[in-house]
Amino acid sequence: MAREIKPTPVLEGQDVIEFYKKLASFKDDLKKLGITREKIERDAAKFRAMFKVKVVGDER
Repeated sequence: MAREIKPTPVLEGQDVIEFYKKLASFKDDLKKLGITREKIERDAAKFRAMFKVKVVGDER
């Protein structure tokens, strides 16, 4: 049996203003923390490498 569909939460009033302020400063916050796209991609590649299975005889 299907579950009830819950209503989508909607921001109103002061919550909207605070949310947009957070979005506006998002890129600056990443710069302050030293997070770059290259760093994310490098870390993601390391993470994916942990789950690769090496097949015996596969010399690619």
